[in-house]
Amino acid sequence: MRSGKKLEKEFVRNTRKRVRELKTSFAQIVAKSDSGAVHDFRKATRHLQTIVDAIGIHRPSRMTQKIRRRLQKCRHALGVWRDDEVVFKELKKAQPKAHTRNERNCWSQVAKRTAKQHRRTLKKFYRNYKSLRVSSTGAKVKAVVKKKVKSESMMNNLRLLLERGWEKWNNAIDDFLDDSTSAKLHAVRIKAKTLRYSVDLSQRLYPDNHLDNASGWLKTIQDRIGAWHDEFMLGQRALETFSDTPRDPIALKVIREIKEKEIAMAESARDFLSAIGKTKQYQRLQLVMSATVYAMANGSDPGKLANESIRGPLP
Repeated sequence: MRSGKKLEKEFVRNTRKRVRELKTSFAQIVAKSDSGAVHDFRKATRHLQTIVDAIGIHRPSRMTQKIRRRLQKCRHALGVWRDDEVVFKELKKAQPKAHTRNERNCWSQVAKRTAKQHRRTLKKFYRNYKSLRVSSTGAKVKAVVKKKVKSESMMNNLRLLLERGWEKWNNAIDDFLDDSTSAKLHAVRIKAKTLRYSVDLSQRLYPDNHLDNASGWLKTIQDRIGAWHDEFMLGQRALETFSDTPRDPIALKVIREIKEKEIAMAESARDFLSAIGKTKQYQRLQLVMSATVYAMANGSDPGKLANESIRGPLP
């Protein structure tokens, strides 16, 4: 078992690595308009946001909240870029399936509109990228982590991070099943991603081979809902393209086919999520995470722990 000092060093070392990833990928975006770097940059913001959430989970400060907002701003600034790339990918799959010249023309119009919007996205990014202050944000993350790891138990912080991540993900599922809107289905995906990043951070500092498969399973759920969201974005772009010609029969056919596929994928996701609690993967993850959180409850009152649910600290 590693000592507290070694764990502090590992936490700081991991933070520095994520900051380097943030700065390197951002430099590639600025220099080359690298779409792969956009993905890496957004991923780095999530890793760093998880780190900031962990160090500020007991006593959030104005600084940790400010850094968190900055990281979100950086990620959201490139969200439209990512959405454009998704639509391009979906168009490549959809266009060859067009049966008639008029259908091909409709898809061509969607592609042209997407390309035009993407050019606007790029111009806006290059006009405003300095305002994201990526370097200073990275420096602030490193400084606040270095200070916090000396005054707080990272084990307790990560325990609480896992607990809250699990609870928020399950609440998001319940919210979606109660009110099945697109926004709430997307929220399930985001909360699954948040929980996955929390597990990954915990595994880096306190490796637990029982949790080795947790991240992979959460990613399959995230990707399944993500495939629906990609189709949803394609439908939105088609609606925008033909907003001035809603009665055009070919445009209606294209939009209807996209929407039909999107609805089927959303219904499939809903059926899966409604039964997720009964799956072996979910039950195994709940069991393992409950045991892990229980084991990480360093210094907790044994009497209090004894009064918890038989399922452990995770609901």
